[in-house]
Amino acid sequence: MLSRSTASLGLRLQRRGIRSLAVATSPEPHGDRHASTSTSSTVTAHSSPLKTMEQLAGPSLLTTLNWLFVKGYFQTTQQMQIEHRRIYGPLWKSKYGPLVVVNVASAQLIEQVLRQEGRLPVRSDMPHWRSYRELRNQAHGPLTEMGVKWLRIRSILNPRMLKPKHVSSYACTINEVVGDFIRRAAWLRETGGGGLMVNDLTAELYKFAFEGICSVLFETRMGCMNEVVPEETQKFIFSVGEMFRLSPILVLIPKSFWPYTPFWKQFVAAWDHLFKVAEELVQQKMDEIQEKVHLDQSVEGAYLTHLLLSEQMTVTEILGSMTELLLAGVDTTSNTIAWTLYELAKRPEIQEQLYQEVISVCPGDKVPSSEDIAQMPYLKAVIRETLRLYPVVPGNARVSVDSEIVVGDHLFPKNTLFHLCHYAVSYDESIFPDAHSFLPERWLRGGEEKPRLHPFGSVPFGFGVRACLGRRVAELEMYLLLSRLMQHFEVRPDPAGAAVKPITRTLLCPATNINLQFVDRRRMSA
Repeated sequence: MLSRSTASLGLRLQRRGIRSLAVATSPEPHGDRHASTSTSSTVTAHSSPLKTMEQLAGPSLLTTLNWLFVKGYFQTTQQMQIEHRRIYGPLWKSKYGPLVVVNVASAQLIEQVLRQEGRLPVRSDMPHWRSYRELRNQAHGPLTEMGVKWLRIRSILNPRMLKPKHVSSYACTINEVVGDFIRRAAWLRETGGGGLMVNDLTAELYKFAFEGICSVLFETRMGCMNEVVPEETQKFIFSVGEMFRLSPILVLIPKSFWPYTPFWKQFVAAWDHLFKVAEELVQQKMDEIQEKVHLDQSVEGAYLTHLLLSEQMTVTEILGSMTELLLAGVDTTSNTIAWTLYELAKRPEIQEQLYQEVISVCPGDKVPSSEDIAQMPYLKAVIRETLRLYPVVPGNARVSVDSEIVVGDHLFPKNTLFHLCHYAVSYDESIFPDAHSFLPERWLRGGEEKPRLHPFGSVPFGFGVRACLGRRVAELEMYLLLSRLMQHFEVRPDPAGAAVKPITRTLLCPATNINLQFVDRRRMSA
């Protein structure tokens, strides 16, 4: 039965003739020109009272645990989205340990949730990440902070991470790392791949992405492109992986039990090391600035230098934010490029089309710049299609902190936790025909005959003010690396390799090693 407050709100909505929030003129997320708005479904007032959250179907806690551990979906929770949508429809309720989650698995309904997120949206309360900061008295960053404090942090961090003129200035720094990766790939191929094979490509790209983001954020090189990676850097990389591996396990365990589990101790140890190294890098930059001031020299630098000199944040706040930015910037680049090369190796005709675009804009040995990338629409379409098939975050979250909200024909109370099933929507045939095929051209602008894609069908970087802060830097890294790789190599499948499937470890990543042949373009033309 509807509560009196719920029923009265439902009547008020009906009297006002509330329309669906999938409005006909909804703007495109992120301003993407290739994903135009779809025909929207404007819905008139509900003819019957809105349903409550209690009336929403879904698996019980025991059923969910059976799916995760008996049916083996713990590492393929992205696929469980598709199966549950088939059983329960595009809106269902699940229980994960102490959490009650409303799953949203249609582009229209995801749009409704995101357009009601308010001025200070909350992704989720991230209790395990926040608890570590409280345990060690560390500052929250853009991922863990909430409310007006979060808005203040984002307002300080945003300009140098999202404004095109600032992001373009990082191209030279990133291109240096790209050049080192090209040389490392050739070295790996010659020393351990029989002259052709680069083995465990995802791990190598992880090192590239780690080096790239550290070069931008901390303005220093970590040695990931060396023939022998420094032991301290290896431990830093391992700590990042451990934190992501342990996060989904802790979510299933009541918080009061954490101190008695080995998972919490390992989680804390991983974070301790991340903050230790980050603090050393920040201190190193502070010492450099102080030395230049002492010698009466001009102080120049990029991201970290700007934050330290602006004095808008304390050193503790900078440390908390830089650590979280680092975490957000590695897997996006490494996993996406690994999947891109995997798909291109299987589809030489698509790879050839991409290669021709790259060399038409950057012939010979010309190193692509951010201005050159702007002239490569097919390059961007290839990355966009990879992110559709393999979204870095297969499911995002939002908490309705401001008020009750209406999604579909249900009214949800304040503080409802929504799980936005981006992976399931990415494979929705009604939005993406032939959804399991790698078709970059679907993202290119066409004539009137080309169907328009729903703007919320694939939102790999999120939406609105809480969208991914490192998106522009990650995209620049991916574009510069992929275009240079195409200039130098043709990638081909491993003749002995099997199909690689995705699994979820907080983020979506390959279940097994991706090994590919890297054939020199010059050798092919000789």
